[in-house]
Amino acid sequence: MFKLRRPAYRAFVIVHVVSSVAWLGLSLCLLVLGVWATGTGDPAEQYAAGTAMSVLAGVLALPFGAAALVSGVVLMLGTKWTIAYTWVLVKLVATAVTFALTVFALRPGLAATAASLDPGHLQVLDDQILAAPIVSSSVYLGAVVLSYVKPWGRRGARVRARVPVPARSGR
Repeated sequence: MFKLRRPAYRAFVIVHVVSSVAWLGLSLCLLVLGVWATGTGDPAEQYAAGTAMSVLAGVLALPFGAAALVSGVVLMLGTKWTIAYTWVLVKLVATAVTFALTVFALRPGLAATAASLDPGHLQVLDDQILAAPIVSSSVYLGAVVLSYVKPWGRRGARVRARVPVPARSGR
């Protein structure tokens, strides 16, 4: 096990936070565009929204997701917050699963949807176009909460009984 030195630690934290926030922002953009694509009565708007979703996911999802995942793994390996902590494990699994779903389901699905859209004809889009951004946004917001709150302790660690400490005066 290695320990990240302070400059490397700061760099990886910055990369992790920026890429994670960007991935969340992309997911929220996809949600807005998905609502627009499913709710509009104008075929040209539907085409524009569907195409924008495909382009954004096709260009940005992989670099944002990969940067968040890789920087998170480096931080996990180079700091005290190892996989021994339940919240780190949950975050790692959620990020890895979400990244895999982005690569193998979201991007190809949005590309197929965009290819099927016609600017001259309105189509009925299923709710799947909204499901992925809703789920991913929820996962990313959950990851933010886990990172801040850090619930649960180390896996396998015994919980010590709290011993009351008498209050001290300010003198």
